[in-house]
Formats: sequence, C-alpha cells, structure tokens
Amino acid sequence: MRTKKTNRKSLVAKLDKIFGDYIKKRDGKCIVCGTRRGLQCGHLFTRAAYSTRWDEENAWGQCPGCNYRHEFDWMPMQDAVARKMIDVDALYIRHKKVAKFSNGDLESMIEHYKEKLAALQP
Repeated sequence: MRTKKTNRKSLVAKLDKIFGDYIKKRDGKCIVCGTRRGLQCGHLFTRAAYSTRWDEENAWGQCPGCNYRHEFDWMPMQDAVARKMIDVDALYIRHKKVAKFSNGDLESMIEHYKEKLAALQP
C-alpha cells in the first residue's frame, strides 16, 4: 500500500503560516511606524526568493499600510532594518542566491519555528 506523500505546496503554506506567526509575535509592532494593530509578516526583499523567504533578518512585523507602501517605496523599511544593525548588503547577496529546500528541510523548518513561537508564548 502506498502512503500519501506530503504535498510540497501545503508544506510551503504551513511554513509560511508558522514563520509569519513567529515574526509577528517576535516583533509585536510595525518596524516602520510602530503600530501594534493588524500586523503582517513583511519582507524587505521579496518572498518569491526561497533564499530569504524564511530568513529572520528579511522578515519583519509590518502594519498593512506600511507593508502595502513597501511595494512602491522600499526605503522606510530598509532604513528601519538597517537601524536594527542588520547588514542589508549581505542580506541582499543572500537574497540573490538560489536556494532549494527538500520536503524534509521544509518539515524541519516548520518544527523549528513551532518551537521558537512556543518559546515566545507567555
């Protein structure tokens, strides 16, 4: 009897969810404006690149307004990230590299961020 393989798309979605929940809980406020309402997981460099999609230096809590504005004006977020003492140039170099993750890698990252999120819970 064949066992059903975990669907890669569902693993990516699950990792996106747990990673996003962790980032929002970690930050607790928008990195740009400081509001605490309606946080989203915003990315300095597009999450389309797996190399930095789940990189904690690339992902930050953002309110919907700042996350939307980032599409047209990336400087406020870049400045805010730089103020966190993140080397934005090194992050950009990581972003441009090709990264491939196996289903096992994705499952490991899911467990890793579940643990990190649990550690932040009161």
